[in-house]
Amino acid sequence: MNKKTIFLILIAITAAVTYYLYEQPLPIEKRAVVEADLAAQPDKYPATPVWWSDGGILAIGMLPREGGEKRNDSAKEICQILWKHNVNKTVVEVYDILQIQKSDEWELIGAADCRRKAP
Repeated sequence: MNKKTIFLILIAITAAVTYYLYEQPLPIEKRAVVEADLAAQPDKYPATPVWWSDGGILAIGMLPREGGEKRNDSAKEICQILWKHNVNKTVVEVYDILQIQKSDEWELIGAADCRRKAP
Protein backbone atom coordinates (compact mmCIF):
# COMPACT_ATOMS: atom_id res chain seq x y z
CA MET A 1 0.00 0.00 0.00
CA ASN A 2 1.20 3.45 -0.74
CA LYS A 3 1.08 6.41 1.63
CA LYS A 4 -1.91 7.98 -0.13
CA THR A 5 -4.05 4.85 0.35
CA ILE A 6 -3.09 4.54 4.01
CA PHE A 7 -3.86 8.22 4.54
CA LEU A 8 -7.34 7.83 2.97
CA ILE A 9 -8.06 4.76 5.10
CA LEU A 10 -7.06 6.66 8.25
CA ILE A 11 -9.35 9.56 7.32
CA ALA A 12 -12.24 7.16 6.71
CA ILE A 13 -11.66 5.43 10.07
CA THR A 14 -11.46 8.78 11.86
CA ALA A 15 -14.71 9.94 10.27
CA ALA A 16 -16.46 6.66 11.18
CA VAL A 17 -15.29 6.81 14.81
CA THR A 18 -16.30 10.47 15.12
CA TYR A 19 -19.75 9.72 13.70
CA TYR A 20 -20.17 6.75 16.06
CA LEU A 21 -19.11 8.66 19.18
CA TYR A 22 -21.02 11.87 18.46
CA GLU A 23 -24.73 11.58 19.06
CA GLN A 24 -27.19 14.43 18.75
CA PRO A 25 -29.28 15.11 21.86
CA LEU A 26 -32.95 14.30 21.55
CA PRO A 27 -34.79 17.27 19.99
CA ILE A 28 -37.05 19.25 22.32
CA GLU A 29 -40.01 18.59 20.01
CA LYS A 30 -39.70 14.81 20.46
CA ARG A 31 -39.36 15.22 24.22
CA ALA A 32 -42.50 17.35 24.28
CA VAL A 33 -44.50 14.76 22.33
CA VAL A 34 -43.42 11.94 24.66
CA GLU A 35 -44.13 14.06 27.74
CA ALA A 36 -47.59 14.95 26.41
CA ASP A 37 -48.32 11.26 25.82
CA LEU A 38 -47.29 10.46 29.40
CA ALA A 39 -49.29 13.41 30.78
CA ALA A 40 -52.38 12.14 28.95
CA GLN A 41 -52.34 9.14 31.31
CA PRO A 42 -52.20 10.76 34.78
CA ASP A 43 -53.55 7.65 36.52
CA LYS A 44 -50.50 5.67 35.34
CA TYR A 45 -47.89 8.44 35.24
CA PRO A 46 -48.77 10.99 37.95
CA ALA A 47 -45.65 13.12 37.47
CA THR A 48 -44.04 14.62 34.42
CA PRO A 49 -40.52 13.36 33.77
CA VAL A 50 -38.37 14.17 36.76
CA TRP A 51 -35.21 14.31 34.68
CA TRP A 52 -34.29 13.73 31.05
CA SER A 53 -30.61 13.62 30.10
CA ASP A 54 -30.30 14.63 26.41
CA GLY A 55 -32.67 11.79 25.56
CA GLY A 56 -30.28 9.16 26.96
CA ILE A 57 -31.97 8.62 30.31
CA LEU A 58 -35.60 9.36 31.12
CA ALA A 59 -36.31 9.44 34.85
CA ILE A 60 -39.99 9.12 35.76
CA GLY A 61 -41.55 9.55 39.18
CA MET A 62 -44.20 6.99 40.09
CA LEU A 63 -45.90 5.78 43.22
CA PRO A 64 -44.22 2.78 44.83
CA ARG A 65 -46.02 -0.56 44.94
CA GLU A 66 -47.12 -2.30 48.09
CA GLY A 67 -44.38 -4.52 49.47
CA GLY A 68 -41.66 -2.79 47.50
CA GLU A 69 -42.26 -4.71 44.26
CA LYS A 70 -40.22 -3.26 41.40
CA ARG A 71 -41.83 -1.28 38.57
CA ASN A 72 -39.74 -2.72 35.73
CA ASP A 73 -42.96 -3.56 33.86
CA SER A 74 -44.01 0.09 34.07
CA ALA A 75 -40.65 1.15 32.67
CA LYS A 76 -41.11 -1.32 29.79
CA GLU A 77 -44.54 0.21 29.07
CA ILE A 78 -42.84 3.59 28.76
CA CYS A 79 -40.48 2.00 26.21
CA GLN A 80 -43.53 1.38 24.03
CA ILE A 81 -44.45 5.07 24.22
CA LEU A 82 -40.88 6.08 23.35
CA TRP A 83 -40.77 3.70 20.38
CA LYS A 84 -44.14 4.97 19.16
CA HIS A 85 -42.50 8.39 18.80
CA ASN A 86 -39.30 6.95 17.28
CA VAL A 87 -37.20 7.59 20.39
CA ASN A 88 -34.77 4.68 20.33
CA LYS A 89 -31.74 5.61 22.44
CA THR A 90 -33.22 5.97 25.90
CA VAL A 91 -33.01 4.11 29.19
CA VAL A 92 -36.03 4.54 31.48
CA GLU A 93 -35.55 4.80 35.23
CA VAL A 94 -38.52 4.86 37.60
CA TYR A 95 -38.13 6.61 40.95
CA ASP A 96 -40.34 6.75 44.03
CA ILE A 97 -42.09 10.12 43.61
CA LEU A 98 -43.16 10.22 47.26
CA GLN A 99 -39.58 9.79 48.44
CA ILE A 100 -38.41 12.57 46.11
CA GLN A 101 -41.12 14.92 47.39
CA LYS A 102 -40.51 14.05 51.01
CA SER A 103 -36.73 14.06 51.30
CA ASP A 104 -35.30 14.73 47.82
CA GLU A 105 -33.85 11.19 47.87
CA TRP A 106 -33.95 9.34 44.56
CA GLU A 107 -34.92 5.73 45.24
CA LEU A 108 -34.85 3.64 42.07
CA ILE A 109 -37.92 1.40 41.96
CA GLY A 110 -37.75 0.18 38.36
CA ALA A 111 -35.85 0.42 35.08
CA ALA A 112 -35.84 -0.70 31.45
CA ASP A 113 -33.37 -0.42 28.60
CA CYS A 114 -35.33 0.97 25.63
CA ARG A 115 -32.36 1.37 23.33
CA ARG A 116 -32.76 -0.25 19.95
CA LYS A 117 -31.84 0.40 16.35
CA ALA A 118 -34.16 2.82 14.61
CA PRO A 119 -36.64 1.05 12.31
